[in-house]
Amino acid sequence: MEWDIAYNTTQEELIFSEYGRAVQELLRNANNVEDDDERQAYVERVIKLMLQMQPGIKTQDKYEERLWRHAFQIAGEPLKVQLPEGVTLEPATEEKELEPLPYPESTVRMRHYGQHVQDLIKAAMAMEDGPERDLATYTAAYYMKIALSSWDQGKFVNEDMIRKDLYELSERKLVLPPDAKLGEPGPNQPAQHDDKKKKKKSKNRSMKQTIQPPQVSRPTGGHTGGGGGGSKSRNRNKRRR
Repeated sequence: MEWDIAYNTTQEELIFSEYGRAVQELLRNANNVEDDDERQAYVERVIKLMLQMQPGIKTQDKYEERLWRHAFQIAGEPLKVQLPEGVTLEPATEEKELEPLPYPESTVRMRHYGQHVQDLIKAAMAMEDGPERDLATYTAAYYMKIALSSWDQGKFVNEDMIRKDLYELSERKLVLPPDAKLGEPGPNQPAQHDDKKKKKKSKNRSMKQTIQPPQVSRPTGGHTGGGGGGSKSRNRNKRRR
């Protein structure tokens, strides 16, 4: 049995990989629809599909015009459709250089610290010298220690390592004081974990003590039966006397 499988390496290159091959094939076949009304509805449905696949475009100015421009570029030829009211495309748009979809640029150094730590460092760098900047510096250093401990759990992490990396990441603007102590952060927070265990055990013990059944003293056989025998022997002694 033979399988007719088309590999991506043998197919036509995608114009916008963000929309996928299905959208590209739909738009490439749009002009093959003979009826004008059907072709118009066909392309409009593809435009809606493109918006569903890339909802972030909706936050941009003139996003509808951008979608139609992308559709013309993907189609590879002018689409025989009427543009919506308010949407205008420049002549020969499909021949212009393709404009990429916006992606956030990332130039993160020492990626193991993460973007959140980088943002904290930038915020501290923007502050003026004073207590607030010192607090922001300490906060950034503390989260750096948490991130580094989580990233390499088998590695010993101390303040000197954090101080060096903080100094480098802040472009030599933030300095952690020599006497700064960042605590002992870790992925599992062992100290807090132990406290929770102790509290749980203490709570269980108190519950057991609360629901423990009362102790009932049961009379022994010697006590119940011996009472009558003792009184009889005393009566005999009195008679003998």
